[in-house]
Amino acid sequence: MDAINIISILLAIICIAIILLVGILTNLLRETNDTGKPYSFSRFQLWLWTLVISPAFVLNWGFSAVNEPSLNLTCLILLGIPAGVTLTAGIITSAQLSTRKTEKQFKRDRDSKSFWTDILMDDSGQFSIVRLQQLIFTIAYVIIFVSSFFYSNMTKYPEFNETAFVLMGISGGTYLIGKGLGK
Repeated sequence: MDAINIISILLAIICIAIILLVGILTNLLRETNDTGKPYSFSRFQLWLWTLVISPAFVLNWGFSAVNEPSLNLTCLILLGIPAGVTLTAGIITSAQLSTRKTEKQFKRDRDSKSFWTDILMDDSGQFSIVRLQQLIFTIAYVIIFVSSFFYSNMTKYPEFNETAFVLMGISGGTYLIGKGLGK
C-alpha cells in the first residue's frame, strides 16, 4: 500500500465522519431547520447517497491506476435525482407552510414522532407505501453500489442501467405528488 492509498483511506474516513456528524447533530435531515420538526425523506435520501458516494470518490482516486478524481454517470444521477426531489419537496413544504392558517396549527400537525415514523408517514400521518417502496429500493441500491465498488477493489464505480434510474424517477415523482397532495 502506498502513500496515496493511505491518504485516500484517511480522507474517506474523515468524509464519512463529517457527513454522519452533520446528519446526526444538526437539523439537516428535518423538513425545516427547527428541532422537533419531522425528518424529511428526500433530505435523508440525498444525505445517504452523499454518505456513500463521497468516500467512494476519494477511495477511487486513491486506488485507481490513474490517480485522477472522477465520477461516472451513475454517481451523478444517484446524487442528482435525490437533489431534485429534495429541492422540489422543499418548495412544496414552503408552499404548504405559507397556506396554513397559523404557525401554531402547523406545529400541532407536524411535530416529529421519530426518524423512521417521520420518513415512512405521509403529511396526513398515514403510513405511505410509496415511501416504503422508495426506502427499500434506496437501501437495495446502496448495498449493490457499495458491494460492487469494493468488489472492483475501489477502482471502478458500479454502472446502473437506465431502468434503475427510471424506477428512482418514478418513485421520486410519486413521492412528490403525494407530498403535494398531503398524502
